Amino acid sequence: MTRLSWRRLVGRAAGPVAPRGGPDAAASAARLVVLEEGPSASADYILLPWLQRLGPPLVRMDVRQPPSAGALQRGDFVVVQRYLHAAWRTAIERQRTDLAGLAWFLDDDVLDPAALGELDARYAGRLRRLASDHRPWFERMGSQWWLSTEALAAKYAALSPQVLPLAPPPALVAPAPAVRVVYDGTASHARELDWLLPVLQEVQRRCATTHVELFGDLAVNRRFRDLPRVAVLHPMRWPSYLAHTAARRADIGLAPLLPGVFNAARGPVKMVDYARQGAVGLYSRRPPYEGFVQDGVDGVLLPDDPGAWVEAIVHWAGEAVGRGRLAAAARARFTRG
Repeated sequence: MTRLSWRRLVGRAAGPVAPRGGPDAAASAARLVVLEEGPSASADYILLPWLQRLGPPLVRMDVRQPPSAGALQRGDFVVVQRYLHAAWRTAIERQRTDLAGLAWFLDDDVLDPAALGELDARYAGRLRRLASDHRPWFERMGSQWWLSTEALAAKYAALSPQVLPLAPPPALVAPAPAVRVVYDGTASHARELDWLLPVLQEVQRRCATTHVELFGDLAVNRRFRDLPRVAVLHPMRWPSYLAHTAARRADIGLAPLLPGVFNAARGPVKMVDYARQGAVGLYSRRPPYEGFVQDGVDGVLLPDDPGAWVEAIVHWAGEAVGRGRLAAAARARFTRG
């Protein structure tokens, strides 16, 4: 068996690969495959708009997960955004001769040791391991160099880089009005937070405009952080909470309350919290809310049925006029002389 056929068998390139084409190679590819460590500002503002204008189908893959069989296909143009993990490096090298091209998109100066020396040591070490240490490999693989700024392009002109424009989609610059859903529960509401998790998962799947904000510690953050458009705030002392909520506009306030001895002694203070923020409150249909909240007048009472809460949140997210009417009634209830 010749050396060349052996290299083809194991999928290794026989030597350095010449860069192919430029943007034309990407535009004529079967697919544009972006390898990224999850969504990022540079991807949304620069890389993805550029690629979407080229035309081929766009596929995004998480470079932190090992490639599955067939992840890369003949005719793919692969774009590595900033970081490259070992398993993907091996996969690219193995299939390099079948690919339409390869590009490395860099949005920071990760190639200059002096620049890395100005950063936190741990972060700089990560950049070296996952980015700058791969420079010789990208050169050997015939990568195109796609950079985010003219300053980077001038500094690395010898690489014949392409500068991608800052061109965020209009929908990101002027997004649709958000519907802010809040849950101002404390650490004593751990059961309610667990109960709300699947409810909010379904709401966020169905509603593109709902943005959820809740309070919780690190454990709560870990449970909720993978939900889209969900922010977990650190618990704060009462004066800070009053100041924060005085400046925060909310649209829907959630107050589920599961049965229990401790919960049976609670008061309806969440109604005041949400009235202060201009939100319509959704409350469990049990004391202290049942008998205090006027259902459909200054709040909404709901059973302990996750599906009913999903439907109610989705409904009121689309009812700005109705939300305003109930929220105004709740605020008036506590501000009458």
